[in-house]
Amino acid sequence: MRDKFVEVRNVRKFRAIMDRMHRHLKGQGRLALIFGDPGLGKTETALNYAANNGAIYIRMKKLMKGRWLLRDLVNALGSEPRWTAEDLFNQVTDILKQRKRTLILDEIDYFSQDSRVTETVRDISDATGVEILFLGMGQADKRLMRYPHLYDRFFEILKFQPLDKEDVELMAKDLSEVTFEADAIDKIVDESGGGIRRILALLHRGEYVAHKNRLKFVSVRDLK
Repeated sequence: MRDKFVEVRNVRKFRAIMDRMHRHLKGQGRLALIFGDPGLGKTETALNYAANNGAIYIRMKKLMKGRWLLRDLVNALGSEPRWTAEDLFNQVTDILKQRKRTLILDEIDYFSQDSRVTETVRDISDATGVEILFLGMGQADKRLMRYPHLYDRFFEILKFQPLDKEDVELMAKDLSEVTFEADAIDKIVDESGGGIRRILALLHRGEYVAHKNRLKFVSVRDLK
């Protein structure tokens, strides 16, 4: 299997949102929400984007409060955290005003349980105008609806969908050194439920069988 990041449909939609947020929303609130069931590649997509675009990625934690979030942000921005919440907030906003950086907040289901954290994020947005992308699980949109002052600022909301046949065909083409026939692709789609980890496991299985038996093509019988 090749080590490559595959631009499946969800990834392309992710990139389109980021492009619109950067290019077409100058002077407006630039917040977006991407959510969906586990295993659809949200975190991997965000990490890939952050690594290639200089964005700041923060994973929220269950016990995280506003001050903890601010300390993590200061660290991620390359500065030494001060002590008080006020000083930390000023650090974050001063740095972001000097150099705009997109913020990506993952696992936002955790901070949606604490209004003080959502208020802190909103205040950072107001003070700096930076783009902020929220990533969450399948019910993240409903949880954030409890905070209309924040939810109403999302210019776009995207739900990641299970990968379809076109996605699986693209993954097989980009990642595998052997060719998967149409019936094998159909089986992978059905058996995986569109989850990336299961798709990868089935591609690995097919490739292993192909190498072991010196096959150039993988059919549905090779995946049994």
